[in-house]
Amino acid sequence: MSLTGTRVPLPQDLLVHRAVEAHAHRHPERTAVTCGRQSLTFAELNARANRTAHLLAARGVGRGSVVGVCLDRTPELMTTILGVLKAGAAYVPLDPSYPAERLELMLGQLDRVKVNVASAETRGLVAGAFADTLVLEDETDALASAPATDPGVEMANDDLCYVVFTSGSTGTPKATAVRHDGWYNLLEWLRLAYRLDHDSSGLSVSSFGFDISQRGLMAPLFTGAAIHLLPSRSFDPGMAYRLIAEHGVKTLHCAPSTLYLLTDLELMRGTDALMAVDYVFIGGEPLNTARVEEWATREGNGCTLLHQYGVAECTDVATSHVLADYPRYRTGPTPVGTPVYNTEIRLLDDRLREVPDGETGEICISGRSVSAGYLNGSPEDARRFTETETGTDGRRERIYRTGDLGRITPEGELVVVGRADTQVKIRGMRIDLGDVEHRVRAHPAVRDAVVLALPDPAGETSLVAFVLAAGDAVEPRTLRADLLAALPRNMVPQEFVPLPSFPLNPNGKTDRRALAAAARPAPHPAGA
Repeated sequence: MSLTGTRVPLPQDLLVHRAVEAHAHRHPERTAVTCGRQSLTFAELNARANRTAHLLAARGVGRGSVVGVCLDRTPELMTTILGVLKAGAAYVPLDPSYPAERLELMLGQLDRVKVNVASAETRGLVAGAFADTLVLEDETDALASAPATDPGVEMANDDLCYVVFTSGSTGTPKATAVRHDGWYNLLEWLRLAYRLDHDSSGLSVSSFGFDISQRGLMAPLFTGAAIHLLPSRSFDPGMAYRLIAEHGVKTLHCAPSTLYLLTDLELMRGTDALMAVDYVFIGGEPLNTARVEEWATREGNGCTLLHQYGVAECTDVATSHVLADYPRYRTGPTPVGTPVYNTEIRLLDDRLREVPDGETGEICISGRSVSAGYLNGSPEDARRFTETETGTDGRRERIYRTGDLGRITPEGELVVVGRADTQVKIRGMRIDLGDVEHRVRAHPAVRDAVVLALPDPAGETSLVAFVLAAGDAVEPRTLRADLLAALPRNMVPQEFVPLPSFPLNPNGKTDRRALAAAARPAPHPAGA
């Protein structure tokens, strides 16, 4: 079974930075970037990016190069990203908020990097890299004397634009190389499908290293609007909310866990700044619609929530669904919708054959958005990118096997039902952790839940549920007894850990590793 996105013709030049250049030449006076009290017009942004590009070119950076960017959220972040692209290279986001161990793992895979751009504050984070480090504060004079003219480097649409890291099932970060044409296709879909224009300003709320942030940072500039940078290395919900109100922000791209913090804050304050946002594009982790329903259904709420599905290996977004039917979402998984432009979703079995209508299969993505693959990926990783026949004409197309399982509803929308690698065996019974989470969340005493399969003191695998209370408190014994009445015993968590909130990782997602690390030293038995 398959779903095919609208086939939309694209222009010949599919280089995202050229679209930003065009806005700078047509409307140089418009605001492009703000960060605290600093701001840049499109003309200033373009000129500074051009100087950065010429400086990088003098250091040997050119078409096909890869450049690391380790900078905080400042105007220099945007001028550097655009400068790298204008030089003909691809950038790698190296987020300063990441743990040193993760940055070290990432840098160890970047032997293709020509240079790492850093600031005086972040230079130490990339000191052990293969590449040279270019510290912006040390290049003030060189940047001031570099030409402010567009470099005009000859490039192809299938050249790399950025390399973003994603973790596989082993937890080792993998460097995914994204092409210009796939990124342009995504941004053009956002622009046309949601009528984004120079008024569609955005706010950066996610980690720079997160794949969702690449479109979140560039989509406003691509449409001629301003991107407002959160002047904080870590996510500050109060500051983010204040900036949304102050700037009249119209678009947000974030993970559900980040959205929950903003909607909870607005409900607590009784204000409406978030309700005035036009679109919030959410993805990156499973959505618990119960966490947003009260806010989303408030009278006068003009904000449209888009529940999206995608992977970094296919330029971040593959499908999108407008959240509207909340009673429907309470009884099953929330759809992730239909494919974006020039993209096809196919549900295949282990032999890469399409599954029958209504059945579950592995979600495989093809079309314009499929990336160039992994840099220094293992043979096993590389096999996720493969070819298969389409239709009856014998044509072969390149697909990416996501490892996610899905089905297509009678209405023609994709539903993600879990991961092949999240199925675990508990006393010989194979279960999906997503199914257990859904059942625990449905309990009236539970506001949200995360379920992990962890080793118990005897070395056996057991289920641990971390729960947020819907009211004053959660009683683990009662919760376990109620779930035993509805689920097979092997699907009922052996432990329940009540928490006031879930920790977030730098990408704004629920930090499951932190939950796992905290579970065993001080377990909270649920009782018999």
